[in-house]
Amino acid sequence: MRSYIVGFLVAGLVFACGSTEEVDGTTADELRVTESFVSDGTGYYPDSSAMEGGFVDMRGKKLRTLQQFLGGDAEYVSVAMDPRVFRYGQRLRIREFNTRYGREIVFRVVDTGGAFRGRGRSRMDLCVQNRSASLDRTVNGMLHVDVIDETGDDPEPAPPQPSPGGTSDITCSNDGNCNPGNDGSGKICQNGACVTGCHSNAQCPGSTRCSSGLCR
Repeated sequence: MRSYIVGFLVAGLVFACGSTEEVDGTTADELRVTESFVSDGTGYYPDSSAMEGGFVDMRGKKLRTLQQFLGGDAEYVSVAMDPRVFRYGQRLRIREFNTRYGREIVFRVVDTGGAFRGRGRSRMDLCVQNRSASLDRTVNGMLHVDVIDETGDDPEPAPPQPSPGGTSDITCSNDGNCNPGNDGSGKICQNGACVTGCHSNAQCPGSTRCSSGLCR
């Protein structure tokens, strides 16, 4: 009888050691980190104001907030960064949030703004529920980020860049589509396309101001 019990226990240990923990429907072995970096975090939220930039990302898809993800109502959290650094939809892991919530939080780079152009990996904007949540200390802290290589997924092409004539291939329905994130891009929506121009200072990047329809 004792030999049967010992055999059962050994078999159970072998099974446990051979398994991999699943996180968000993906085994740990499938989450491959290709690089890591440190970034200054800020927060933004879906809102119609010129400062926040609207309710959709750079491709017109609905923004997903951290609170929606935690509540099971979103498959990822929207992140705004320099569009030249990562392809649209690139998955990131932010260690501070995994530690805080004790689970794998899926972040994806799907948005941008004038404040991020040329900033590389040094700054990132995390989409949260409202203004109060955007002031969170973790959101606005120094973030340790891992770039995740999703095995078996085909990378999406990079978002279109503005053409030399000052127009963009990105379609729009309002000025907010051309100015996502916390800073302006120096563009407005005309005839369904983002073109160089401004209607207010909020649409201008950095310290520039709107003068005679252009950011100067």
